[in-house]
Amino acid sequence: MEEQVSPCGQPAARARGDPPQPGERLRSDHGIACGKPAPAVVSRNVQGILDLLQGIPGVRRAVQLSDEQRRRMMELEARHEQASAIPVRNLGVRLLADRHTCIALLKDWTFRPPRIPTVYLVEEDAPDGCANVLTVAGRRYAVVGEEVLNGSGPYSETTIPLEHSFVIFPARRRGADVPCVFLLPPIAFPELEKEAALLGIRDIVSISPSLATDGLLRDSFGFPLTNDLATLLVGFNFDQG
Repeated sequence: MEEQVSPCGQPAARARGDPPQPGERLRSDHGIACGKPAPAVVSRNVQGILDLLQGIPGVRRAVQLSDEQRRRMMELEARHEQASAIPVRNLGVRLLADRHTCIALLKDWTFRPPRIPTVYLVEEDAPDGCANVLTVAGRRYAVVGEEVLNGSGPYSETTIPLEHSFVIFPARRRGADVPCVFLLPPIAFPELEKEAALLGIRDIVSISPSLATDGLLRDSFGFPLTNDLATLLVGFNFDQG
């Protein structure tokens, strides 16, 4: 099994403290790019995209993030990765940083479930011949644990459960000395993908934010502080033509 996730270009480096150049993306204090310039004309389609998103069953609200909110989000995600007991790599956030537009969704329990796990436990740089591989932006990760989706299981291999929502596959480990990281990949967003040509957008990704970013979104947009509702981030580029 090999999951493929769309690649994304890496932001160009610039010395810390240098002023931004014309057309350059804004960056957080952690050096993460916070969106590239959107074509001026097609960016007017954002309201139509927000209306489409708010019409999806289970979506309560859809709001576009400002550059400053995106900067703050990237900083919070970087701090979350550094503070975790087991290293965390939110690759979805890195891809989202390279998109023209980022939108926050508030969703309830009726929103469709994800089609693949939203978090994995992986060993980086999977070797050739590895049977369980996740590929993101051209890099291969050996999957040794994953989120349990509704309807998953029973598994055909030995598992170690972490609470009720995550399992580890101990037989997949290459060795106790091989480090593991929790990896959050970008997730497809089919409701926009099937309308991409009509909307004039591409490179669509969605991610589940950390608790810190979830709190930022709720505070910024007045989303209710209740566990019955959750946040999701969606990003995309506009076609250049």
